[in-house]
Amino acid sequence: MKQRFTTHSTFQIERIYRTSLERVFAAWSDRGAKARWFQPAEVFDFRVGGREFSRGGPPGGPVYTFEAFYQEIVPNERLVYTYSLDQGEVRISVSIATIELKPTSDGIKLIFTEQGTFFDGHDIPEQREHGTKELLDLLGKSLGESNADTFELVSRRKLDAPRSLVYRAWTEPELLAQWWGPNGFTNTFHTFDLRPGGVWEYTMHGPNGADYPNRSVFHEIGPECIVLRHESRPHFILTATFEDVDGGTEITFRQTFETEEEYTQLKPVCEEANEQNLDRLGLLMKRLSE
Repeated sequence: MKQRFTTHSTFQIERIYRTSLERVFAAWSDRGAKARWFQPAEVFDFRVGGREFSRGGPPGGPVYTFEAFYQEIVPNERLVYTYSLDQGEVRISVSIATIELKPTSDGIKLIFTEQGTFFDGHDIPEQREHGTKELLDLLGKSLGESNADTFELVSRRKLDAPRSLVYRAWTEPELLAQWWGPNGFTNTFHTFDLRPGGVWEYTMHGPNGADYPNRSVFHEIGPECIVLRHESRPHFILTATFEDVDGGTEITFRQTFETEEEYTQLKPVCEEANEQNLDRLGLLMKRLSE
């Protein structure tokens, strides 16, 4: 008979994210934003006493079940939850996790503290700490990157779809119109001349009923890269690159503004809008792949 034992451990991890406090908190509190870096939840009830439940794992590997209950929520400051983790039918740990958010001169400091009980050697504290560090790195990537020196915003996303399908979603107007823009926006295309020097004119319809005319000119078209200049206000260069990665496609979305004033004014809006845009592209890829 195998001897049973428990291991108790506490570890703490710090990260700096160069974005707003609200966006970092939303990465934990918004179902869609969290799904960019964490296993998508089957149940997501974000409130004190609420439950989060998800299942997943590597292809062909064991299924891990995550079940959490929220104990304290202080918006933009602190989040505390207890959670259990099962591997198949075996419970491997029970933990309490605390996330603290603190504005600093470098950005938003996230302090993650986990106090865990690990059962019978199925998981060990060092392995859990390593996995949590990787998750917090993914969280950072989900927030995008910004470079104030070059007035540039960058979003990256791994899509479980071949590059040819991702490229189609950018170059076939009937597909592009389905995902272009942040959540709640729709599009009417007027001109779509897909060639270097060709014009793309369209109207975005906001969820509030407002219309936003847009005009862009394609500079480069190819299966690895698309570059266009947005000629209506605000002016920017948009560069999308596509790379084959682990059976899928990694897309890099670069938005470079012309002036520091436009970059500073639009960064708080465009950072999240660009991520929502890629969320919608990912959902379209899933539908087409199915």
